[in-house]
Amino acid sequence: MDRILLSLGGRLLAVEGDSAVRFLHQYDGARPFIADSGEAEWTVRYDEDLPEKPHGDLLSEFTFSEINSVCHFRYAGDDYFYEMYNQADRKPLVAMHYRKGENSVCASQCDNTSALRFSLWFAVGMLGACSSFTFVHSSVVVHNGRAVLFLGESGTGKSTHTRLWLNNIVDSHLLNDDSPILTIEQGRPYVYGSPWSGKTPCYVARRFPLKAVVRLSQAPQNTMSRLSIPQAFAALHPSLPPVLMQDTHFADSLLDMISDTISAVPSYHLACLPDADAARLSRNTIFDASI
Repeated sequence: MDRILLSLGGRLLAVEGDSAVRFLHQYDGARPFIADSGEAEWTVRYDEDLPEKPHGDLLSEFTFSEINSVCHFRYAGDDYFYEMYNQADRKPLVAMHYRKGENSVCASQCDNTSALRFSLWFAVGMLGACSSFTFVHSSVVVHNGRAVLFLGESGTGKSTHTRLWLNNIVDSHLLNDDSPILTIEQGRPYVYGSPWSGKTPCYVARRFPLKAVVRLSQAPQNTMSRLSIPQAFAALHPSLPPVLMQDTHFADSLLDMISDTISAVPSYHLACLPDADAARLSRNTIFDASI
């Protein structure tokens, strides 16, 4: 069976299965993360025969608009099942099985590249959730060797604001524009690039210490304020994988990650216009602060 190694968030992931390996070799976003050798900590095996799915309990049903599909996430005892269907005819696109505590995910054959990309993201999220490793829905810019996570719902201007940093703040660059990896290492938060970067191709296989977390909102003027610990918790919580937050096995560890992150770095709320002054305000507030 074909096999490929990816270095993700300081961990080695083995992906197996002809269709998945073929896709990863052709996918520009994966190339910077391909590793030549090493012992994999996690494995995702495609083209597998999955165990018979019991009825179980539905944790989440959500749509994946990129390919007009619907996704189900269920659990039964220690077993978790993820399935993606075509929304129009309910034909299956991919299914996955994960057993609590294991270091591998099994998946069915999948020939749809969008379903492959998303299902692999979901599988890695399950494997990492209990190992101080998670994706964060955010745009992340690096300045002076430190990463800043900009959070917000889709359409609030995360990408616009980070682009303003790139155009107006010296020594700044984009690390990821949709789904960077957050880890806790020896009690400190770090941010890694990933092969998933939304509509902005930005696939950087590097790690940076986290400097700050900023939640954005649109406003008729630019203002920025430091958040209290409860406010910071509420700001970061929605940006971690919401589906995994529906189950205590994953959520307990993810909540610990939130607590570790907001205890280690400051969090802010930036109400702003899409202009250069907003970028300068956030840069000066974050990097000129005493902490």
